[in-house]
Amino acid sequence: MFSFKKKKDWNKPFSEKIAKRVSRIPTGELSVWADQAIYEVGRLLSQYERTRSAETMFELAEGAEALHAVVHELNKRMTSTL
Repeated sequence: MFSFKKKKDWNKPFSEKIAKRVSRIPTGELSVWADQAIYEVGRLLSQYERTRSAETMFELAEGAEALHAVVHELNKRMTSTL
């Protein structure tokens, strides 16, 4: 029989898809991902200041979302081992 339990609402500032992907990355590689995401966010912010395009803003928001997910996952792993 199927259980029709309601799935918990996702209330984090980044998507569940990003969170699942980040959770599969080994801890050692997460800092590299964070560094790359910081670079990408900075690059996109500079580009947005020049172009003011909606597409660049969308990419910037996605990059910031990914950075937040990576830092959140790193924090979760570091605090759970204490």
